[in-house]
Amino acid sequence: MDMIKIIGVGILGAAFALIVKEYKPQMALGVGITTAIVVFLMILSQVEYVVEIIYMTTSRLNLNMEYIAAILRMIAVSYLSQFGSEICRDAGQNAIAAKIELAGKIIIVALSVPILLALMNLLIGLLP
Repeated sequence: MDMIKIIGVGILGAAFALIVKEYKPQMALGVGITTAIVVFLMILSQVEYVVEIIYMTTSRLNLNMEYIAAILRMIAVSYLSQFGSEICRDAGQNAIAAKIELAGKIIIVALSVPILLALMNLLIGLLP
């Protein structure tokens, strides 16, 4: 049912943006950004639910929460950089969108360093 609401908000926002664009083109971008933020807020409860389940499962399995948190941060950076770059593309700013995507990729690599180091230490420990 949530997906139907999200689609409805998206279609209404797109239609409103098209109507506004005819009369006040500079306001159409604001309508688009506002619609995107509303959709993002609508899915936030689902994201919180998934994160909660992941944390509950990892605590039961006695996994290192530091690594799980790093993976979740990487996923968040990925989604947020995509979200930001798409808004910039909608505004016709492809160069800025590309820089946001590049920044997201660099941040993901930086966040993955502790996991890569732990993996290397594990592999070194397995060598005779």
